[in-house]
Amino acid sequence: MIKKLLISPIVTRTLFRKNSPRTYDIITSSAYKTNNLPRVVPKEIPRPNNLYNLVSGPYRASTIIKNQWQLEGIRAACRRARTIIDTVSESVQVGVTTDAIDKLVHELCISLGCYPAPLHYEEFPRSCCTSVNNIALHGIPDGRPLKANDVLKLDVSVYYNGFFGDVSETYLVSDNEKTSVDNDALYLITHARRCRDRAIAVCRPGIEFSVIGRACEEYIKQCTGLKLVKNACGHGLGEQLHEPPQILHYYDPSEKQMQWTMQEGMVFAIEPVVTEGDGRVKMCDDDIQQSHRTVTRS
Repeated sequence: MIKKLLISPIVTRTLFRKNSPRTYDIITSSAYKTNNLPRVVPKEIPRPNNLYNLVSGPYRASTIIKNQWQLEGIRAACRRARTIIDTVSESVQVGVTTDAIDKLVHELCISLGCYPAPLHYEEFPRSCCTSVNNIALHGIPDGRPLKANDVLKLDVSVYYNGFFGDVSETYLVSDNEKTSVDNDALYLITHARRCRDRAIAVCRPGIEFSVIGRACEEYIKQCTGLKLVKNACGHGLGEQLHEPPQILHYYDPSEKQMQWTMQEGMVFAIEPVVTEGDGRVKMCDDDIQQSHRTVTRS
């Protein structure tokens, strides 16, 4: 009985948090400056075309169902993205700026023959997304040093040999136990990962994409104080960074693309954004980053 209670999201939340005061910095788009030095990619590294985003396009089996050659190309790109994010994770430490993390991502992309996909995509100025604390989506790397118990969402996407790779991780910034762990942040990150894993586990040929959203919703409903950000969607992946289908992380069987059936050869990213707040976000003044309206973390 005790073992079951300790692994319950609801009980864990009750044990760790009761009217806890805010212990983290609120990030605003104008508070911290981005290093204005441009990120330069050597000319010999192929650039993607200008489309990038076809996520709301129609169902075309020739685009959505990949052949073996395409699958190998996507795997090669994703392996490089994974290598980059795993290497960079060692630099996620107190005192390191997200601009320094971005510089390392950029250099690793070039060393692996990749183009950093976010760079100049819809005017994004950097080579990866670093969303800290209340910044929910599309965080721009800047000169703010990371602090203990910051929640950092790092998105790395690359273009390699005609295909895109896309990976993301969330980190609780540590100062090697000099500061006590923020259990609220740990709770948030733990259950966001479990939510993602539940959604991945239901995927198989022959079922509708809507089951992904149902799995996410059913899990998060068990987690006291947590909500899904409905603005944040997953997407297909291949010769464009964002391809059909658009993956909803909440259950909406009326959405046309969610009625599509998963088939062998499809490639898509499942990336739910989970927040301590009410799930609502707003565009920042820079028209790129999105922050939680209640300045809670995700």
